[in-house]
Amino acid sequence: MENERKLKLAPSMGCCDLFDFRHQVEFIDPRSDFLHIDIKDGNYVKTYSIGPDFMAALKEHVKTPMDAHLMVSHPQEIIEDCAKAGAACITPHTDCIESDAFVTINRILSLGCKAGIALNPSSSLEAIRYYLPLLSKVTVMIVDAGYAGQKVITQMYDKISTLAKWRAEMGLSFLIEADGSMNADVYRPLYEAGADVVVLGPPALWKKDPDIEKAWSVMEQEMKAALKDANRNI
Repeated sequence: MENERKLKLAPSMGCCDLFDFRHQVEFIDPRSDFLHIDIKDGNYVKTYSIGPDFMAALKEHVKTPMDAHLMVSHPQEIIEDCAKAGAACITPHTDCIESDAFVTINRILSLGCKAGIALNPSSSLEAIRYYLPLLSKVTVMIVDAGYAGQKVITQMYDKISTLAKWRAEMGLSFLIEADGSMNADVYRPLYEAGADVVVLGPPALWKKDPDIEKAWSVMEQEMKAALKDANRNI
């Protein structure tokens, strides 16, 4: 059916193999809905990663919108750098902008970018309720940000369901994205809860096969199997 809802794909580009980087970017770009760019400062989360320079290097070579996921303690300090580097959407964490949420979000919008917000599992949806109308995307972390190898926190399905309910009640159209330890077992419950986008990390994609074409095929097959007939049951 043409009207069946599908999960949009947001591969985490920092996971690309550096020794096969150009090939992987060129393969992933036309097949994705968003390019997820994790920026970590070693403070808000205890790991480091790529930064705005990474997006600047990709900017002239990709067509898919880049989403800067700011896992940093002071996102306000790099918002302009991310915008200049080509971010289509900038997504800080709610607990890092509590004291100046409206200022931060309006600044993102003033730079010509879409505004997102990310919530760790323990963060309450109530914290973002009043600025939901300004957002294009809400990222619900289904594991604690910054720690690899975690089990999915299944209570987050309820958080996504509540968020989807609020969206309908408020007449809004922001996307709901799920991020963390993505794998074949969670596509169906995330979809049924109301998620629109899934972030693909190593478990969902790169660890499937060293060859990105084969890995992508496995991921697609797993998602297709997980969502088979799902539209009839929600």
